[in-house]
Amino acid sequence: MMSRRSLLAAASALFMTSFLPAEAAPKAKPKLRTGQVYLIRGFANVFSTGLDTLGKQLAADGVKAEVLSLPNADFFARRIADKYRASKEARPIVLVGHSLGADMTFALARALEPMKIPVALIISFDPTGKGPVPKNVKKALNFYTGGENLWSPVTPMPGFKGDLANINLRQGDTAIKGIGHFNIDKNPGLHDRAINEIMKALRAR
Repeated sequence: MMSRRSLLAAASALFMTSFLPAEAAPKAKPKLRTGQVYLIRGFANVFSTGLDTLGKQLAADGVKAEVLSLPNADFFARRIADKYRASKEARPIVLVGHSLGADMTFALARALEPMKIPVALIISFDPTGKGPVPKNVKKALNFYTGGENLWSPVTPMPGFKGDLANINLRQGDTAIKGIGHFNIDKNPGLHDRAINEIMKALRAR
């Protein structure tokens, strides 16, 4: 038979346990959001390491993003299309790229267009060309640091009816001090904006 002292000790321990701060409880892992999110590096696979960081930040927020080197556009577009058709969990499609990887986002979207596969969002960091952005893209954000001939604004293809924003990071209200082609993919503020846009695209499925 338990003594009065033992009963009081047990009751005290039970009381304290029930009022532990929330921080003491183990944090639940974020639920992975569905969709296909691809982050495409630029030339030689060495100049776009900021996309690796962005991929880790997305994973911490529950978004499963694949970071990859420059793929073959037609082959990889078929892979994306097959996944899209096979499962609603493979929708929507988000493409992010830097430099030649940014060019690849538009090439993939153009390869998906005749397959009637929509692209919810493209985020491009300093593409070397001007796109163009095909009409199956719902929204495109292009961050650029150059002029009219290199690392420049992108243009829409005929029939494009989505949202297209070209954001100049060297001039005007959107300028970022010290930004350039070789660090644009590593900027924390741009990462935050990219994550916000990706989250909105995934929630809109």
